[in-house]
Amino acid sequence: MAENQSTSAPLFRADLHVHSRHSGTAKHLRTLRCLDSYSTPLAVYRRARSRGMNLVTITDHDSIDGCLELLDQLPGDDIIIGEEVTAYVPELHHNVHVGVYDITEAHHKEIQSLRGNLVELVGYLRAQNILYALNHLFHDFTRDDKLVDYITLMFNLFDNFEEQNGSMQRIHNQFISRLLRQMESQGKKLGRIGGSDSHTLRRIGRTYTASTATNKQEFLADIRAGRSFVTGRHCNQLQLAGDIYGVVLGYYPYILQWRSGDFSLVARIKNIALSLGLIPFLFIPYLAAFRHSRGEIQRLEQFTKLFFDGPAAPLADSPSE
Repeated sequence: MAENQSTSAPLFRADLHVHSRHSGTAKHLRTLRCLDSYSTPLAVYRRARSRGMNLVTITDHDSIDGCLELLDQLPGDDIIIGEEVTAYVPELHHNVHVGVYDITEAHHKEIQSLRGNLVELVGYLRAQNILYALNHLFHDFTRDDKLVDYITLMFNLFDNFEEQNGSMQRIHNQFISRLLRQMESQGKKLGRIGGSDSHTLRRIGRTYTASTATNKQEFLADIRAGRSFVTGRHCNQLQLAGDIYGVVLGYYPYILQWRSGDFSLVARIKNIALSLGLIPFLFIPYLAAFRHSRGEIQRLEQFTKLFFDGPAAPLADSPSE
């Protein structure tokens, strides 16, 4: 959704999907124990603020350590504790990512104990009046035969959706926008968030959530009330490859830091040797990004055809893009 809100009031902005070095290991590079991000929480904060974000959160995978580290260094009203929760959907044998915001350490502990079942997790979040949103709706979802069931379940469980993800391609984000408009046409009240989903410092603040709020409390209330909107960039294979290279290149100085304590001497030597051996193959991330991008386009084109044009579509058609 473009930033087309006509208002003379200054906008309150936040990139609500950002990662730091506390996001764990990259799932495709576990052999090397490569982290999912090498950004420090303080560097994330400084980059977000320099790009005009009024509120800063870090949404690491199933961790609030980045937020706590940042608050130890810079306690302030412009920081909220958030995380991206990996929650399992037993009915579909599928994991979804749930952004949760303005939580406490006690909330985090309970959330982690419940994330094995999405319905139970959502029940807790609702009971605690915690702001939560479904991130990148179709990330890793490939079940054509369960598409309608999946969408129906998600819209039953969620009132807030990440409408624009800066790491997703335009076709993914536009499909979500179309779904949100369709549900609103059926009378469902929805909140929208957006974020860069940046695992490096490069794209922080390039995709974000905005409203006419003047402080943190008003901003979060605007999301709940459906008064927020999203704006910023989509992703393509070059940008995706740039993120991959950014993480991989952050790995080399990391393993050479002898005082880091994250590797034993044997493991460090082994990983250095393996990493050096992989240098001739550093073109592979671009090929992987290109393949992923093409596959996502084909998958979302198929989903669009099945859901909006097929006989099983449960919703009326929306206005054209």
